[in-house]
Amino acid sequence: MKVCPRCSELYPDDADQCPKDATPLRTVLDPLIGKTVGGRFRLIQRLGSGGMSSVYLARHVLIDRLMAIKTLRRDLARDPVQRDRFLREARAVNRINHENIVEISDFGETEDGLVYLVMEYVPGEPLLKLLADGPFIPLRALDIAEQCGNALSRAHQMNVIHRDLKPENILIVQRRDRRDYVKLLDFGIAKILDAPSLTGSQQIFGTPGYIAPEYIQSTDIDGRADIYSMGCILYEMVTGALPFDYEYPGDLLVKHVTEAPVKPSVRHADVHPAMEVFILRCLAKDPDERFRDAFHFNAELRAVRERLGPDSSWGGLDEKSGTHARPRGREGSDVHLDTSVDGDQRRLFDGIAQALGEPRPGTTPYGVPLPGSRDTIAEGIPREDLSLEDPSPEKGGSPAGLAIPESPALDGPIAPAAIEAVQADPETPTPLVRNRFGLLGATRWRQRYDAIAQHLDALEASPPEIAHAMAFAARTLEELEEAVASAQAYQEAVEALNERAR
Repeated sequence: MKVCPRCSELYPDDADQCPKDATPLRTVLDPLIGKTVGGRFRLIQRLGSGGMSSVYLARHVLIDRLMAIKTLRRDLARDPVQRDRFLREARAVNRINHENIVEISDFGETEDGLVYLVMEYVPGEPLLKLLADGPFIPLRALDIAEQCGNALSRAHQMNVIHRDLKPENILIVQRRDRRDYVKLLDFGIAKILDAPSLTGSQQIFGTPGYIAPEYIQSTDIDGRADIYSMGCILYEMVTGALPFDYEYPGDLLVKHVTEAPVKPSVRHADVHPAMEVFILRCLAKDPDERFRDAFHFNAELRAVRERLGPDSSWGGLDEKSGTHARPRGREGSDVHLDTSVDGDQRRLFDGIAQALGEPRPGTTPYGVPLPGSRDTIAEGIPREDLSLEDPSPEKGGSPAGLAIPESPALDGPIAPAAIEAVQADPETPTPLVRNRFGLLGATRWRQRYDAIAQHLDALEASPPEIAHAMAFAARTLEELEEAVASAQAYQEAVEALNERAR
Protein backbone atom coordinates (compact mmCIF):
# COMPACT_ATOMS: atom_id res chain seq x y z
CA MET A 1 0.00 0.00 0.00
CA LYS A 2 1.27 3.46 -0.95
CA VAL A 3 0.01 6.95 -0.12
CA CYS A 4 0.27 10.35 -1.77
CA PRO A 5 1.84 12.79 0.73
CA ARG A 6 -0.03 15.72 -0.84
CA CYS A 7 -3.62 14.52 -1.20
CA SER A 8 -3.43 11.49 1.18
CA GLU A 9 -5.03 9.15 -1.38
CA LEU A 10 -4.07 5.47 -1.18
CA TYR A 11 -2.81 3.40 -4.11
CA PRO A 12 -1.61 -0.18 -4.68
CA ASP A 13 2.04 -1.14 -4.25
CA ASP A 14 2.77 -1.12 -8.01
CA ALA A 15 1.88 2.59 -8.38
CA ASP A 16 4.74 5.12 -8.53
CA GLN A 17 3.07 8.53 -8.55
CA CYS A 18 -0.29 10.09 -7.80
CA PRO A 19 -2.43 10.41 -10.95
CA LYS A 20 -4.05 13.55 -9.56
CA ASP A 21 -0.99 15.72 -8.85
CA ALA A 22 1.99 13.61 -10.09
CA THR A 23 3.50 13.51 -6.60
CA PRO A 24 5.79 10.52 -5.92
CA LEU A 25 4.07 8.00 -3.65
CA ARG A 26 5.39 6.75 -0.32
CA THR A 27 5.18 3.25 1.07
CA VAL A 28 2.81 2.89 4.00
CA LEU A 29 4.37 1.22 7.04
CA ASP A 30 1.43 1.52 9.45
CA PRO A 31 -0.77 -1.58 9.07
CA LEU A 32 -3.91 0.43 9.87
CA ILE A 33 -3.47 2.76 6.89
CA GLY A 34 -6.00 1.81 4.22
CA LYS A 35 -8.19 -0.09 6.66
CA THR A 36 -11.90 0.79 6.91
CA VAL A 37 -13.08 1.25 10.50
CA GLY A 38 -16.71 0.89 11.47
CA GLY A 39 -17.65 0.03 7.90
CA ARG A 40 -17.38 3.65 6.71
CA PHE A 41 -14.17 5.39 7.88
CA ARG A 42 -11.11 4.63 5.73
CA LEU A 43 -7.84 5.53 7.47
CA ILE A 44 -5.54 7.40 5.11
CA GLN A 45 -2.84 9.01 7.28
CA ARG A 46 -1.54 8.96 10.83
CA LEU A 47 -1.62 12.45 12.30
CA GLY A 48 0.08 11.71 15.59
CA SER A 49 0.44 9.29 18.47
CA GLY A 50 0.93 9.34 22.24
CA GLY A 51 1.42 6.97 25.10
CA MET A 52 -2.16 5.70 25.07
CA SER A 53 -3.57 6.34 21.61
CA SER A 54 -2.99 7.35 18.00
CA VAL A 55 -4.95 9.75 15.80
CA TYR A 56 -5.57 9.09 12.10
CA LEU A 57 -6.99 11.16 9.30
CA ALA A 58 -9.91 9.27 7.79
CA ARG A 59 -12.39 9.74 4.99
CA HIS A 60 -16.05 8.81 5.28
CA VAL A 61 -16.51 6.49 2.29
CA LEU A 62 -20.18 7.38 1.81
CA ILE A 63 -20.26 11.18 2.13
CA ASP A 64 -16.55 11.84 1.32
CA ARG A 65 -15.99 13.85 4.49
CA LEU A 66 -12.67 14.03 6.32
CA MET A 67 -12.77 12.92 9.95
CA ALA A 68 -10.25 12.12 12.67
CA ILE A 69 -10.18 8.66 14.23
CA LYS A 70 -8.57 8.20 17.63
CA THR A 71 -7.60 4.60 18.43
CA LEU A 72 -6.72 3.14 21.81
CA ARG A 73 -3.57 1.04 22.03
CA ARG A 74 -4.50 -2.62 21.65
CA ASP A 75 -2.87 -3.73 24.89
CA LEU A 76 -4.75 -0.98 26.80
CA ALA A 77 -8.00 -1.90 25.05
CA ARG A 78 -7.96 -5.18 26.98
CA ASP A 79 -8.02 -3.27 30.29
CA PRO A 80 -11.62 -2.41 31.30
CA VAL A 81 -10.47 0.69 33.22
CA GLN A 82 -8.59 2.09 30.21
CA ARG A 83 -11.52 1.33 27.92
CA ASP A 84 -13.86 3.14 30.28
CA ARG A 85 -11.50 6.12 30.50
CA PHE A 86 -11.34 6.26 26.70
CA LEU A 87 -15.13 6.27 26.52
CA ARG A 88 -15.33 8.97 29.17
CA GLU A 89 -13.52 11.36 26.84
CA ALA A 90 -16.43 11.11 24.42
CA ARG A 91 -18.94 11.57 27.22
CA ALA A 92 -17.09 14.60 28.62
CA VAL A 93 -16.79 16.36 25.27
CA ASN A 94 -20.42 15.77 24.33
CA ARG A 95 -21.55 16.99 27.73
CA ILE A 96 -19.67 20.26 27.17
CA ASN A 97 -20.62 20.82 23.51
CA HIS A 98 -18.66 24.01 22.85
CA GLU A 99 -17.37 25.51 19.59
CA ASN A 100 -13.80 25.80 20.94
CA ILE A 101 -13.61 22.07 21.77
CA VAL A 102 -13.01 19.35 19.17
CA GLU A 103 -16.27 17.45 18.70
CA ILE A 104 -16.51 13.69 19.23
CA SER A 105 -19.39 12.13 17.33
CA ASP A 106 -19.08 8.35 17.79
CA PHE A 107 -17.46 5.50 19.70
CA GLY A 108 -16.95 1.95 18.52
CA GLU A 109 -14.93 -1.25 18.44
CA THR A 110 -13.96 -3.38 15.47
CA GLU A 111 -14.26 -7.16 15.30
CA ASP A 112 -10.53 -7.55 15.92
CA GLY A 113 -10.66 -5.44 19.12
CA LEU A 114 -9.66 -1.96 17.88
CA VAL A 115 -11.38 0.63 20.11
CA TYR A 116 -11.85 4.04 18.48
CA LEU A 117 -13.46 7.47 18.70
CA VAL A 118 -14.77 9.43 15.70
CA MET A 119 -13.76 13.08 15.99
CA GLU A 120 -14.06 16.33 14.12
CA TYR A 121 -11.06 16.86 11.85
CA VAL A 122 -9.39 20.20 12.57
CA PRO A 123 -6.69 21.20 10.03
CA GLY A 124 -4.71 23.29 12.49
CA GLU A 125 -1.32 23.39 14.17
CA PRO A 126 -0.60 22.71 17.82
CA LEU A 127 0.20 25.79 19.87
CA LEU A 128 3.48 24.09 20.80
CA LYS A 129 4.65 24.28 17.18
CA LEU A 130 3.82 27.99 16.93
CA LEU A 131 5.70 28.70 20.16
CA ALA A 132 8.89 27.48 18.49
CA ASP A 133 8.96 30.81 16.60
CA GLY A 134 9.32 32.78 19.84
CA PRO A 135 7.05 34.77 22.18
CA PHE A 136 3.72 36.09 20.91
CA ILE A 137 2.68 39.73 20.89
CA PRO A 138 0.45 40.37 23.95
CA LEU A 139 -2.85 40.80 22.09
CA ARG A 140 -2.37 37.51 20.24
CA ALA A 141 -1.56 35.66 23.45
CA LEU A 142 -4.62 37.12 25.19
CA ASP A 143 -6.87 36.28 22.24
CA ILE A 144 -5.82 32.61 22.36
CA ALA A 145 -6.12 32.51 26.16
CA GLU A 146 -9.59 34.05 26.04
CA GLN A 147 -10.87 31.39 23.65
CA CYS A 148 -9.43 28.70 25.91
CA GLY A 149 -11.19 30.43 28.81
CA ASN A 150 -14.47 30.34 26.91
CA ALA A 151 -14.17 26.58 26.44
CA LEU A 152 -13.17 26.04 30.08
CA SER A 153 -16.05 28.19 31.31
CA ARG A 154 -18.48 25.83 29.63
CA ALA A 155 -16.55 22.73 30.73
CA HIS A 156 -16.46 23.78 34.39
CA GLN A 157 -20.11 24.74 34.20
CA MET A 158 -20.79 21.13 33.17
CA ASN A 159 -18.58 19.78 36.00
CA VAL A 160 -15.75 18.69 33.70
CA ILE A 161 -12.09 19.46 34.52
CA HIS A 162 -9.58 18.99 31.72
CA ARG A 163 -6.55 18.21 33.96
CA ASP A 164 -4.05 18.13 31.06
CA LEU A 165 -4.02 21.58 29.49
CA LYS A 166 -0.78 22.17 27.58
CA PRO A 167 0.26 23.68 24.23
CA GLU A 168 0.10 20.25 22.53
CA ASN A 169 -3.63 20.06 23.35
CA ILE A 170 -4.50 23.47 21.90
CA LEU A 171 -4.98 23.51 18.13
CA ILE A 172 -4.73 26.85 16.31
CA VAL A 173 -6.72 27.09 13.09
CA GLN A 174 -6.26 29.90 10.55
CA ARG A 175 -9.66 30.57 9.03
CA ARG A 176 -10.56 33.01 6.30
CA ASP A 177 -12.71 35.03 8.68
CA ARG A 178 -10.78 34.43 11.90
CA ARG A 179 -7.11 34.22 12.77
CA ASP A 180 -5.93 31.91 15.54
CA TYR A 181 -9.21 30.08 16.08
CA VAL A 182 -8.75 27.78 19.09
CA LYS A 183 -9.81 24.16 19.45
CA LEU A 184 -9.13 22.30 22.70
CA LEU A 185 -8.66 18.56 22.48
CA ASP A 186 -7.66 15.48 24.47
CA PHE A 187 -10.11 15.21 27.33
CA GLY A 188 -8.80 11.67 27.84
CA ILE A 189 -7.92 12.25 31.50
CA ALA A 190 -10.67 14.77 32.18
CA LYS A 191 -12.40 14.49 35.55
CA ILE A 192 -16.18 14.49 35.65
CA LEU A 193 -17.02 15.74 39.12
CA ASP A 194 -20.49 14.24 39.40
CA ALA A 195 -19.54 10.80 37.99
CA PRO A 196 -18.13 7.81 39.92
CA SER A 197 -14.34 7.66 40.08
CA LEU A 198 -12.53 5.08 38.03
CA THR A 199 -10.33 2.41 39.55
CA GLY A 200 -6.81 3.80 39.64
CA SER A 201 -8.08 7.39 39.43
CA GLN A 202 -5.89 8.30 42.41
CA GLN A 203 -2.93 8.29 40.05
CA ILE A 204 -1.52 11.66 39.00
CA PHE A 205 -1.91 12.38 35.29
CA GLY A 206 -0.87 15.49 33.43
CA THR A 207 2.29 17.15 32.13
CA PRO A 208 4.97 18.34 34.60
CA GLY A 209 5.37 21.79 33.06
CA TYR A 210 1.70 22.74 33.44
CA ILE A 211 0.31 20.75 36.38
CA ALA A 212 -1.27 22.54 39.35
CA PRO A 213 0.44 22.15 42.76
CA GLU A 214 -2.71 20.87 44.48
CA TYR A 215 -2.99 18.13 41.86
CA ILE A 216 0.54 17.00 42.69
CA GLN A 217 -0.29 16.85 46.41
CA SER A 218 -3.86 15.57 46.13
CA THR A 219 -6.36 14.44 43.54
CA ASP A 220 -9.11 16.52 45.17
CA ILE A 221 -9.13 19.38 42.65
CA ASP A 222 -11.59 21.68 40.95
CA GLY A 223 -11.62 23.99 37.93
CA ARG A 224 -8.98 26.27 39.44
CA ALA A 225 -6.40 23.61 38.57
CA ASP A 226 -7.13 24.35 34.91
CA ILE A 227 -6.71 28.08 35.65
CA TYR A 228 -3.19 27.33 36.93
CA SER A 229 -2.39 25.41 33.75
CA MET A 230 -3.69 28.31 31.66
CA GLY A 231 -1.38 30.62 33.62
CA CYS A 232 1.59 28.43 32.64
CA ILE A 233 0.52 28.45 28.99
CA LEU A 234 -0.01 32.22 28.91
CA TYR A 235 3.37 32.67 30.65
CA GLU A 236 5.00 30.63 27.90
CA MET A 237 3.20 32.52 25.14
CA VAL A 238 4.48 35.94 26.30
CA THR A 239 7.98 34.91 27.46
CA GLY A 240 8.87 31.84 25.41
CA ALA A 241 9.73 29.84 28.56
CA LEU A 242 8.10 27.99 31.44
CA PRO A 243 7.64 29.69 34.85
CA PHE A 244 10.39 27.61 36.50
CA ASP A 245 14.01 26.80 35.72
CA TYR A 246 14.75 23.08 35.74
CA GLU A 247 17.25 20.44 34.71
CA TYR A 248 14.97 17.41 34.66
CA PRO A 249 11.19 17.23 34.16
CA GLY A 250 10.86 15.80 37.66
CA ASP A 251 12.24 19.06 39.08
CA LEU A 252 9.14 20.85 37.85
CA LEU A 253 6.86 18.77 40.07
CA VAL A 254 8.76 19.94 43.13
CA LYS A 255 9.01 23.58 42.06
CA HIS A 256 5.30 23.87 41.30
CA VAL A 257 4.72 23.12 44.98
CA THR A 258 7.66 24.80 46.73
CA GLU A 259 9.01 27.72 44.66
CA ALA A 260 7.61 31.00 43.41
CA PRO A 261 7.60 31.33 39.61
CA VAL A 262 10.16 33.54 37.91
CA LYS A 263 8.45 36.84 37.12
CA PRO A 264 7.53 37.13 33.43
CA SER A 265 9.28 40.50 33.18
CA VAL A 266 12.55 38.79 34.16
CA ARG A 267 12.20 36.40 31.23
CA HIS A 268 11.06 39.09 28.81
CA ALA A 269 11.52 42.77 29.69
CA ASP A 270 8.62 43.91 27.48
CA VAL A 271 5.94 42.11 29.50
CA HIS A 272 3.47 44.74 30.70
CA PRO A 273 2.92 45.04 34.49
CA ALA A 274 -0.80 44.37 34.09
CA MET A 275 -0.05 41.16 32.17
CA GLU A 276 2.45 40.09 34.81
CA VAL A 277 0.00 40.62 37.68
CA PHE A 278 -2.63 38.62 35.80
CA ILE A 279 -0.31 35.68 35.08
CA LEU A 280 1.09 35.53 38.61
CA ARG A 281 -2.41 35.42 40.05
CA CYS A 282 -3.16 32.41 37.86
CA LEU A 283 0.02 30.78 39.24
CA ALA A 284 -0.79 31.30 42.92
CA LYS A 285 0.00 28.19 44.99
CA ASP A 286 -3.24 28.49 46.94
CA PRO A 287 -6.28 27.93 44.68
CA ASP A 288 -8.23 30.47 46.76
CA GLU A 289 -5.82 33.19 45.62
CA ARG A 290 -6.46 32.49 41.92
CA PHE A 291 -9.46 33.56 39.91
CA ARG A 292 -12.70 32.02 41.15
CA ASP A 293 -13.44 30.21 37.91
CA ALA A 294 -12.95 30.49 34.17
CA PHE A 295 -15.63 33.19 33.90
CA HIS A 296 -13.67 35.32 36.37
CA PHE A 297 -10.48 34.51 34.45
CA ASN A 298 -11.93 35.83 31.20
CA ALA A 299 -13.41 38.95 32.79
CA GLU A 300 -10.03 39.95 34.22
CA LEU A 301 -8.30 39.00 30.97
CA ARG A 302 -10.47 41.46 29.04
CA ALA A 303 -9.58 44.18 31.55
CA VAL A 304 -5.89 43.47 30.99
CA ARG A 305 -6.38 43.68 27.23
CA GLU A 306 -7.88 47.17 27.61
CA ARG A 307 -4.88 48.31 29.64
CA LEU A 308 -2.39 47.01 27.06
CA GLY A 309 -3.77 48.74 23.97
CA PRO A 310 -3.33 52.39 22.93
CA ASP A 311 -5.95 54.83 24.21
CA SER A 312 -7.48 55.27 20.76
CA SER A 313 -8.15 51.56 20.23
CA TRP A 314 -8.79 49.85 23.56
CA GLY A 315 -9.31 52.59 26.18
CA GLY A 316 -12.74 53.56 27.46
CA LEU A 317 -14.54 56.78 26.56
CA ASP A 318 -15.08 59.69 28.90
CA GLU A 319 -18.64 60.59 27.95
CA LYS A 320 -18.48 64.07 29.52
CA SER A 321 -15.44 65.29 27.63
CA GLY A 322 -15.72 63.09 24.55
CA THR A 323 -12.09 62.05 24.95
CA HIS A 324 -10.49 58.69 25.52
CA ALA A 325 -10.02 57.87 29.20
CA ARG A 326 -6.70 56.27 30.08
CA PRO A 327 -7.21 52.93 31.86
CA ARG A 328 -6.16 53.06 35.48
CA GLY A 329 -4.24 50.41 37.40
CA ARG A 330 -5.54 48.33 40.25
CA GLU A 331 -4.31 50.86 42.83
CA GLY A 332 -5.80 53.82 40.98
CA SER A 333 -2.52 55.07 39.51
CA ASP A 334 -2.24 55.68 35.80
CA VAL A 335 -0.84 52.77 33.81
CA HIS A 336 1.74 54.18 31.42
CA LEU A 337 1.05 52.73 28.01
CA ASP A 338 3.04 52.77 24.80
CA THR A 339 0.70 54.66 22.49
CA SER A 340 3.10 54.82 19.54
CA VAL A 341 1.58 53.45 16.35
CA ASP A 342 2.97 52.61 12.97
CA GLY A 343 1.72 53.91 9.64
CA ASP A 344 -0.89 51.19 9.06
CA GLN A 345 -2.26 51.59 12.56
CA ARG A 346 -2.47 55.37 12.13
CA ARG A 347 -4.36 54.94 8.85
CA LEU A 348 -6.79 52.60 10.61
CA PHE A 349 -7.36 54.96 13.55
CA ASP A 350 -7.59 58.06 11.34
CA GLY A 351 -10.09 56.33 9.09
CA ILE A 352 -12.29 55.34 12.01
CA ALA A 353 -12.03 58.83 13.49
CA GLN A 354 -13.05 60.33 10.14
CA ALA A 355 -15.98 57.95 9.95
CA LEU A 356 -17.15 58.88 13.43
CA GLY A 357 -16.77 62.59 12.72
CA GLU A 358 -16.47 65.42 15.19
CA PRO A 359 -19.15 65.38 17.91
CA ARG A 360 -21.46 68.37 18.10
CA PRO A 361 -21.16 70.64 21.14
CA GLY A 362 -23.00 69.24 24.12
CA THR A 363 -23.00 65.66 22.79
CA THR A 364 -21.10 62.46 23.40
CA PRO A 365 -18.70 61.18 20.70
CA TYR A 366 -21.69 59.32 19.21
CA GLY A 367 -23.84 62.44 18.84
CA VAL A 368 -26.09 61.68 21.82
CA PRO A 369 -27.06 64.89 23.72
CA LEU A 370 -25.62 65.21 27.19
CA PRO A 371 -28.08 65.87 30.06
CA GLY A 372 -28.93 69.57 30.28
CA SER A 373 -27.63 70.43 26.81
CA ARG A 374 -29.55 72.65 24.38
CA ASP A 375 -28.84 70.56 21.30
CA THR A 376 -31.09 71.24 18.31
CA ILE A 377 -33.18 68.79 16.35
CA ALA A 378 -33.51 71.13 13.39
CA GLU A 379 -32.53 74.67 12.67
CA GLY A 380 -34.05 77.13 15.16
CA ILE A 381 -35.92 74.49 17.19
CA PRO A 382 -34.23 73.81 20.55
CA ARG A 383 -34.40 70.40 22.20
CA GLU A 384 -36.30 70.32 25.48
CA ASP A 385 -34.18 69.41 28.52
CA LEU A 386 -35.11 65.83 29.42
CA SER A 387 -32.51 65.30 32.13
CA LEU A 388 -33.75 63.23 35.05
CA GLU A 389 -33.64 64.47 38.61
CA ASP A 390 -34.63 62.97 41.92
CA PRO A 391 -37.49 65.18 43.13
CA SER A 392 -39.21 64.53 46.38
CA PRO A 393 -43.02 64.42 46.78
CA GLU A 394 -42.85 67.53 48.97
CA LYS A 395 -41.56 69.51 45.99
CA GLY A 396 -44.33 68.26 43.76
CA GLY A 397 -42.17 65.69 42.03
CA SER A 398 -43.10 62.20 41.00
CA PRO A 399 -43.29 59.79 43.98
CA ALA A 400 -41.51 57.21 41.84
CA GLY A 401 -38.48 59.45 41.55
CA LEU A 402 -39.00 60.26 37.86
CA ALA A 403 -39.23 63.92 36.81
CA ILE A 404 -41.83 64.36 34.05
CA PRO A 405 -40.96 67.45 31.98
CA GLU A 406 -43.71 70.03 31.89
CA SER A 407 -45.05 71.54 28.70
CA PRO A 408 -43.14 74.63 27.52
CA ALA A 409 -44.55 77.97 28.59
CA LEU A 410 -46.49 79.98 26.04
CA ASP A 411 -43.89 82.71 26.11
CA GLY A 412 -41.08 80.22 25.63
CA PRO A 413 -38.75 80.13 22.63
CA ILE A 414 -40.99 77.82 20.53
CA ALA A 415 -44.25 79.70 21.22
CA PRO A 416 -44.12 81.95 18.08
CA ALA A 417 -43.52 78.99 15.82
CA ALA A 418 -46.32 77.01 17.48
CA ILE A 419 -48.86 79.88 17.24
CA GLU A 420 -47.95 80.51 13.60
CA ALA A 421 -48.47 76.82 12.80
CA VAL A 422 -51.91 76.85 14.47
CA GLN A 423 -53.03 79.99 12.63
CA ALA A 424 -51.73 78.87 9.25
CA ASP A 425 -53.99 78.45 6.27
CA PRO A 426 -55.37 74.87 6.52
CA GLU A 427 -55.11 74.53 2.74
CA THR A 428 -51.38 75.22 2.86
CA PRO A 429 -49.61 72.32 4.61
CA THR A 430 -46.99 73.31 7.13
CA PRO A 431 -43.55 72.40 5.82
CA LEU A 432 -41.96 69.57 7.81
CA VAL A 433 -38.52 70.38 9.14
CA ARG A 434 -36.57 67.14 8.91
CA ASN A 435 -33.42 66.03 10.66
CA ARG A 436 -31.01 64.83 7.98
CA PHE A 437 -30.10 61.88 10.20
CA GLY A 438 -33.72 60.81 10.73
CA LEU A 439 -35.91 61.18 13.77
CA LEU A 440 -33.81 58.70 15.74
CA GLY A 441 -30.42 59.41 14.22
CA ALA A 442 -30.18 55.92 12.73
CA THR A 443 -28.97 57.29 9.40
CA ARG A 444 -25.88 58.63 11.16
CA TRP A 445 -25.24 55.17 12.61
CA ARG A 446 -25.48 53.57 9.17
CA GLN A 447 -23.11 56.14 7.64
CA ARG A 448 -20.54 55.60 10.36
CA TYR A 449 -20.85 51.81 10.16
CA ASP A 450 -20.35 51.83 6.36
CA ALA A 451 -17.37 54.20 6.62
CA ILE A 452 -15.63 52.09 9.27
CA ALA A 453 -16.23 48.91 7.28
CA GLN A 454 -14.81 50.59 4.16
CA HIS A 455 -11.63 51.63 5.96
CA LEU A 456 -11.16 48.12 7.38
CA ASP A 457 -11.58 46.59 3.94
CA ALA A 458 -8.96 49.00 2.56
CA LEU A 459 -6.34 47.61 4.96
CA GLU A 460 -6.00 44.25 3.25
CA ALA A 461 -2.27 43.89 3.96
CA SER A 462 -1.35 44.70 7.53
CA PRO A 463 1.51 43.71 9.84
CA PRO A 464 0.88 41.01 12.47
CA GLU A 465 0.98 43.61 15.25
CA ILE A 466 -2.40 45.05 14.26
CA ALA A 467 -4.02 42.07 12.56
CA HIS A 468 -5.66 40.96 15.80
CA ALA A 469 -6.99 44.44 16.49
CA MET A 470 -8.50 44.47 13.00
CA ALA A 471 -10.04 41.03 13.56
CA PHE A 472 -11.60 42.30 16.77
CA ALA A 473 -12.98 45.35 14.95
CA ALA A 474 -14.37 43.17 12.16
CA ARG A 475 -16.16 40.90 14.64
CA THR A 476 -17.58 43.95 16.39
CA LEU A 477 -18.90 45.29 13.08
CA GLU A 478 -20.58 41.97 12.37
CA GLU A 479 -22.37 42.18 15.71
CA LEU A 480 -23.40 45.78 15.01
CA GLU A 481 -24.76 45.07 11.52
CA GLU A 482 -28.03 43.60 12.75
CA ALA A 483 -28.50 46.34 15.34
CA VAL A 484 -27.96 49.10 12.78
CA ALA A 485 -30.37 47.51 10.32
CA SER A 486 -32.97 47.10 13.06
CA ALA A 487 -32.57 50.73 14.12
CA GLN A 488 -33.04 51.89 10.54
CA ALA A 489 -36.20 49.83 10.15
CA TYR A 490 -37.54 51.18 13.44
CA GLN A 491 -36.76 54.75 12.38
CA GLU A 492 -38.58 54.28 9.07
CA ALA A 493 -41.64 52.98 10.92
CA VAL A 494 -41.60 55.95 13.31
CA GLU A 495 -41.24 58.41 10.41
CA ALA A 496 -44.15 56.73 8.61
CA LEU A 497 -46.31 57.10 11.70
CA ASN A 498 -45.22 60.71 11.98
CA GLU A 499 -46.35 61.38 8.39
CA ARG A 500 -49.73 59.74 9.10
CA ALA A 501 -50.14 61.74 12.28
CA ARG A 502 -49.62 64.99 10.34
